[in-house]
Amino acid sequence: MGKMARCSVKEEPSMKTAAAYVIIIILGINALVMISNTLPPLWGGILSIGIIIVTVLLTSYLINRKLAEYIYSIMDDELLIFKKIGSREKMMLKVKLRNITTIKPLKEEKAAGHSKVKKTQMFSCKLKGDSLYVGEFTEGRHKHRFIIEPSAGFLKVLCREITAIQQR
Repeated sequence: MGKMARCSVKEEPSMKTAAAYVIIIILGINALVMISNTLPPLWGGILSIGIIIVTVLLTSYLINRKLAEYIYSIMDDELLIFKKIGSREKMMLKVKLRNITTIKPLKEEKAAGHSKVKKTQMFSCKLKGDSLYVGEFTEGRHKHRFIIEPSAGFLKVLCREITAIQQR
């Protein structure tokens, strides 16, 4: 069995922030429903469908960005990334460390310009910040990219393991 390392990240919203989100959503939905009641039936029905769609999209965003926890693991020369919401844990990415070509800060990647990749996957609760890193790996003939928010210790172990495997 190879080396093992594990790191998890999740956003810790304060109770005030969470309460503000809920209050704003409830007031917004209530205002839209009041407006839909004053419209003719056809337009009110269309607005009601729009309200449902916006509510679903907003709820999905809040669950995926504010309630999700990402778990990064190195096990048996593989990087495993899981997404955990509540008690459910789902594997999102499994990549051999030998296939990873680079790990660097996202800011450096943006400054250098993007190389051609088939797919970029985001495994972080944040969308911006100094703690985000981008990794590139090859799968078959295609390049893929992932964005993670590892702890300093996990990042050190990950880079060391990638370097050790590439030197073999």
